[in-house]
Amino acid sequence: MQSKPSPLRERVDRGIYRRKTRHGEIRYEVAYCDSDGRQRWRTVDSLREARQLRADLVSKVARGERVAPSKATFSQFSDEWLEGQKPRLRPKTQELYGSYLRLHVKPRLGRLRLGEVTVDDVARLITEMERDGYAAWTIRGVLTVLGRVLGAAERRGLTAGNPVRRLERGERPKVQRREFPSLDREAIGRLISSAPEKYRTLIAVSLLTGARQSELLGLRWQDVDVKAGVLRIRRQLDRQGNLVEPKTQAAKREIPIPASLGRLLADEKERAFARGLAKPLDYVFSSERGTPLGHRNIVRRGLEPAIKKAALPHLSWHDLRHVAASALIAEGASVAYVSRVLGHASPAITLSTYAHEFARAEHADRTRDRMEAAFGELLHR
Repeated sequence: MQSKPSPLRERVDRGIYRRKTRHGEIRYEVAYCDSDGRQRWRTVDSLREARQLRADLVSKVARGERVAPSKATFSQFSDEWLEGQKPRLRPKTQELYGSYLRLHVKPRLGRLRLGEVTVDDVARLITEMERDGYAAWTIRGVLTVLGRVLGAAERRGLTAGNPVRRLERGERPKVQRREFPSLDREAIGRLISSAPEKYRTLIAVSLLTGARQSELLGLRWQDVDVKAGVLRIRRQLDRQGNLVEPKTQAAKREIPIPASLGRLLADEKERAFARGLAKPLDYVFSSERGTPLGHRNIVRRGLEPAIKKAALPHLSWHDLRHVAASALIAEGASVAYVSRVLGHASPAITLSTYAHEFARAEHADRTRDRMEAAFGELLHR
């Protein structure tokens, strides 16, 4: 908050003053000169934040970066920022960012001017969301978009810094990585055989290749090479039914398929040919009219009935991708190979996601045998 220093202030450090409000609360005032040489004052809630703020302000002005207070509120600037991101954000991401801002950030910070948003405001937002029962992943998502908005304001010289970056580690939500589901060979077979006929091949391809849902729905017959035994991922279908480029270059890839899956796809093509829907640009998984299947419909009409009939625990469609990854790792596939099949941007992502799977596949049997050799005789005695 910008203000003139209170006559009741007490100097703490150079350019930093402490004062007590009418309600007995302690505030810290930071004095600095902006890029136009005018003296400014900022009020924050803690001494730690005051010291960080003053250091940032002095450094920016010394480097010649633009530092000038903005009269725009967070709500006004975030709307402008989100509008400017439209050419760069996918529709789903844009919708998600908009909902995070509308539901969580603006009600708490929207009326504040950009320069008034402090690290303590951000910490309170986290605390309130945790108190209201929101999951850590949701809070992390809110912090991501909040950080991007405030980062843009900082780059334009409208704020002295980005409060999200100044959060202490203990103030950030702790995300517990959930255990990925894995199915044994018998359970995978049961799930495929239990699927409604219309969705059986689609579910089988997902379970055995690890391709993303959007990639499979955007698959066209020109992308299927049964003779070579590969699926070529070149496009994906977004939630609005548009064929779009994958997010990363690594997502454009060839996925090897076993001969049995190739035969399933060949049978699928014969059925499509009978309906006049087997031309190169036709969708592999389509409706009777040749339009691509919907993201929600394949779950509601395909996966959920299959899970229920096979008597398996709940699985999301994305879980099928994890099942495929676990199967590849169990069969001895390397990190680099699994990364290429899944279309990860780098093997580091694959390793961080499935480190426990690789460790189990590589060491479990060997460690078990060594422990038996070392201590088995003792237990027998």
